[in-house]
Amino acid sequence: MLNARQMSSQPAPSHLPNGDTDIKSLDVRVHNSPVLSDDSNSVAVLFRCANGHFLQATVESKNGLDNGVFDTVSFLTPESLVRVTARSVAHDTGSDITPIELYDIHNLSAAKTPGAYSNVLHGATGEVLASIQSRTKLIEERLDNRLLDARVPATAAIFKLFSGVHELAVEYLKLHDFYHVPTPALVGYEFPGEEDDLFTVPYFGRTARLAPTGEIHLGMALSADLERVYDFHTFTMLELVFNLQHSWIEILDFADSLLVSLLHSLQSQEKYTTLTKTAKRLYPLAGTFKLGLGKSGKLPRIRFNEAKTLLRDFIGIESDDDKDFTRSEEAALGRFLASEESHVSPPTDVFFITHFPKHLRSCNIYPSDEQDNTTQSFDVILRGQECVTGCRLLHSAEDLAAAFANRPHPIDPETPEWRPYMTAHEIGMPPWGGFGLGINRLVQGFLGLEDIRETVLFPRDAARLSP
Repeated sequence: MLNARQMSSQPAPSHLPNGDTDIKSLDVRVHNSPVLSDDSNSVAVLFRCANGHFLQATVESKNGLDNGVFDTVSFLTPESLVRVTARSVAHDTGSDITPIELYDIHNLSAAKTPGAYSNVLHGATGEVLASIQSRTKLIEERLDNRLLDARVPATAAIFKLFSGVHELAVEYLKLHDFYHVPTPALVGYEFPGEEDDLFTVPYFGRTARLAPTGEIHLGMALSADLERVYDFHTFTMLELVFNLQHSWIEILDFADSLLVSLLHSLQSQEKYTTLTKTAKRLYPLAGTFKLGLGKSGKLPRIRFNEAKTLLRDFIGIESDDDKDFTRSEEAALGRFLASEESHVSPPTDVFFITHFPKHLRSCNIYPSDEQDNTTQSFDVILRGQECVTGCRLLHSAEDLAAAFANRPHPIDPETPEWRPYMTAHEIGMPPWGGFGLGINRLVQGFLGLEDIRETVLFPRDAARLSP
């Protein structure tokens, strides 16, 4: 059926049937080149709505319409934006193509005929689609032609789901009394030994760096007694910190409840299930995400050493206890916990790994209460890759200064760049901690996308600065 939300406020042409309430005007894209009949007395064209539905129109040259309609349709080019006035002539067919009776058409913006890039992978009924592997191999070509690629409803659904996660997260944080604190994009501090990982820029005679995280300034906000704060770092990473009342388990529990809320909303709210269904046209894993909760209603939590044991004893991968998980090990753990073979919990695509060893975490992370050389830290693995990292952080100024001094590459807390952070601890920093959630990784995992660049409209990497 025609999408009433896209109805135009333009007056209907004078030749339309009087009193026909099924007639609507809406803006659509021309999906393919018009096809003229053998006798040249009719022309067929397929229109594409922004919601992923298609409208099929056949216009006769002698059907009583303004002669301009037939001529306009005959010369339409694919991807042109047109305003059609029409009504459905078939309903509830189960197809994503609705036949329409076309009364009027205006070419709002004529598109030049696409060049080498052919935007045909829309998943319309009857379309022969390339495999997901072939589509993934075309990622560079698709990114070079990102605007046309984004018109594919299944691709656009990804960006809308990304926006949905952002909206849902903000809504959840507001309900739990968090305040948004924008953190600086440029900073003066650096982490010795990690200089190659930072981007430097000239800044009025000084050297500035792109902030690798908002954690430093969010922590200082807690020292200003804001208690619960968050920011979206580089637009894809949700970072939040808050005062602790009792223990670091509060961080685990909040990360758990936020993730479950986000994923449950994506799986249950019609707005998002409709987008997931649209994405599934081209991404077959969309809609298959497993949210397996234990009897307590929480996500599974596995200690670091227990995950290593799972890899060796149940999955058959030799893994060094002194080393962090490789990407392939994360993927193997993800597959195992999502399978019926898992004895850990009901099959799930998301779970926690806790108590990482000290030497695998930053120097300012709080040590575990067990005195076993582990830390109060965790990762969340989602569809086989890390999606969240969290921890409790040192709040004592003395402990922080000692941790800085004991780094393999020590940090001098008296430098002008680090002095504000030290001051925040010296004037009474509350016990605190938090986590960072990669929204792009969550969307990638939820939909089962091969390439994380699929999740944002204009991605950036080491080789891409356009479009």
